[in-house]
Amino acid sequence: MQCVYYAAEDNAANNEKFFARQSDEIASKVWKIDRNYKYSDGLTVTLTPEQPPKPVTNLSSSVRGGRVYFRWKSTGDFAVWFKEVNSMRNAQCVMRNELFELDKIDELLGSGVVCKRAESSNEACDFPLTGDVMKIAVISATRELGVVSEIVTCANVEPCEIDANKTQIDAGGLKLVLKRVPENLYMIHYKINTRDSDELYATIETAKARQMNRIPAKKYLQDTFILQTQTHLPQKELFITVIGEYKLGDGESNYSEPSTLTLNNSPKEIISYRLEWGTSGIFKKEPHAKDCRLIIESDAPATPKMILVCRRDGRMNIEPNDAATK
Repeated sequence: MQCVYYAAEDNAANNEKFFARQSDEIASKVWKIDRNYKYSDGLTVTLTPEQPPKPVTNLSSSVRGGRVYFRWKSTGDFAVWFKEVNSMRNAQCVMRNELFELDKIDELLGSGVVCKRAESSNEACDFPLTGDVMKIAVISATRELGVVSEIVTCANVEPCEIDANKTQIDAGGLKLVLKRVPENLYMIHYKINTRDSDELYATIETAKARQMNRIPAKKYLQDTFILQTQTHLPQKELFITVIGEYKLGDGESNYSEPSTLTLNNSPKEIISYRLEWGTSGIFKKEPHAKDCRLIIESDAPATPKMILVCRRDGRMNIEPNDAATK
């Protein structure tokens, strides 16, 4: 049944108009219905479902001068958020890299601010830390969904630096000395590479993977140096790296930026030297210190700096024919 509506006047309701519904049979007696249809132009739309975000890979971070620097490998076309974590109400969702709705991010990670937003294709970003220690969630995000790649503890830690003046090769062994032992230092990671190594200097990732030599900070405080013996020391140019590991209040570790030093332990060339004394006298030549010359002989491409010292009056502090000068 098709129904139509028509207006009629209601005399009992102050001439207000009202609408009543009648059947097609009754309506045909009132007027003839015109059934002509018009159609609009067609429109075709192709919809592509939004791909869910994926955790980034090869994520690394370092802290320098109050700023944290992140690097990663992109796994798709999406945004990367860096959000401060002040609570975690669903640790399983985070640990399993499960998708969640972005409007529920505070329920999952707390009400901490989003410190930075970047594009996954950037593969690097940095921003200032607002505290001495912060937990940062690295989140891959689309318009509606997110997934936590990793939660990183970032801390402003003191550098663990090599003392270049006191670190030296002695009797074929390396004596490695630090400038100072920072507070809260837990472990000292050190590594000695040569030019034919895969990398000249070690990185924080090398320390995290436990691919460096290690010594507890308490042990170093007792000895005041690290000794690498001759049997393990290559006779080549040495590239030395030291990284400090710090234990934070929650038991997690943080690492200082690498401190590096280069020393040459190539085989030593023999350097010989002699003194040629000046002579005076007409009939008998007598050696004397005046006009004395220091002559150095070696096959080495470079020789150390050597200085011939004498008194202001031209006399030397050694005597001619001294056995120590021959």
